[in-house]
Amino acid sequence: MTITPSCSAAAPLPSPLEAEVIAKLRSRLRRVIVDGIPPDLDTDFNLLRWIRGHNGDTKAAMTHFRNYAASREAAGFVGNDLYERLHTRFPVSQYLPHLGHCTLNDSVWSVEHNAFLFVERAWSQPKELIKSMKTSDYLLHCFAFSEVLLQLILKREKCQSAGKGPVQVIVIFDLSLINITDYLNPVSGYLKLWQLRAEMWQYWYPDIIQRIYVVNPPRMSGILWKLARLFLNERSCRLFEVMPAGKEGVRELLKQLPKSFVPGDFGGDFVYTGSDGDSAGCSLRKKITTADHYKSLQHYKRKGVRRARPTHKELLPSESFHIPIFLLEGQSLCWDFLSSGELDFHVYTNEDEFDMVYPLLRLATSKLPEEGTLENLVTGEYVLRFSNPSQLFTVQLDYSITLVGEGRYSFD
Repeated sequence: MTITPSCSAAAPLPSPLEAEVIAKLRSRLRRVIVDGIPPDLDTDFNLLRWIRGHNGDTKAAMTHFRNYAASREAAGFVGNDLYERLHTRFPVSQYLPHLGHCTLNDSVWSVEHNAFLFVERAWSQPKELIKSMKTSDYLLHCFAFSEVLLQLILKREKCQSAGKGPVQVIVIFDLSLINITDYLNPVSGYLKLWQLRAEMWQYWYPDIIQRIYVVNPPRMSGILWKLARLFLNERSCRLFEVMPAGKEGVRELLKQLPKSFVPGDFGGDFVYTGSDGDSAGCSLRKKITTADHYKSLQHYKRKGVRRARPTHKELLPSESFHIPIFLLEGQSLCWDFLSSGELDFHVYTNEDEFDMVYPLLRLATSKLPEEGTLENLVTGEYVLRFSNPSQLFTVQLDYSITLVGEGRYSFD
């Protein structure tokens, strides 16, 4: 479905100065990325997003781009069939019934906004959610579906005239199902997930969002907004517009967006009729029960090995800690860890921190330990890297690493 709104808010074309910065960023990235910029990401509009999203700071854009591109490859979030694979082949698929996702793809399209619609409903069971999946599970879910959105954007830009400018996404975020008292603790585990998700979105998917309309806000939602501002940068904060509750909110939303673009649940005319979602285009969520709670350390049991004795490490502010492990072909690598604060974690090989085999994620273990397994590795040295992102606080880390299998030598 395509609609034409009465006023345009589309992202502007690059200015002459921005065109120069695009060329500068492209040149620098080609020099530092061993295999070059991935072809699908090497477009003027895509690099423009990185420049605008980082407020013209090409050094920051380059750092985040390198981490993003390497992590995307390590996670396997590449290829034209990514959306289909998310529902079948990735571990994240098992959490889709609890997290939900937008099923619309780019089908609800605005010509003048040069954007498509994305609808999300806030969690109704946040306390149960953080008992049901690790931080890495949630972030990989967000990573995967953010990548789906980006690929839809890139596909649109490739097919349409460059004169239309960068494609973006308009978000309607529904708070009707939340209990506000669940979100008033600023140090809760579920607000931590929102913070980590927001950081990933701001750093790795800059400027893909045109506007975020928050609908059906509960009483005291102003407190929730104050908490959200603690981990959103100023550019991201300006994207949000909180609609009033009730009929006034509907009127305000329809002043901003055409009625044919807005789902009927929020006062518009659009109704999604697919079998994989509700009338607003959101997948149907399954209620979380105690049977869905995550059981830690089961990956050792599945591999038939005993977990190695944990080791303690104190990471000073901004300190990084590298653990090199030599593996033979056929061996697997299992790990788990607990930390007293946030940690950046990834696994790399070939003495190159950007040759990742496990993506770079900022993790917290407030409810569940982090754990994982790497399989089907070739002979070589692999390095687990932990980094304390705080410039003020020391982080206590307890970790265990276990090798599985005897393996065999294999060199190219």
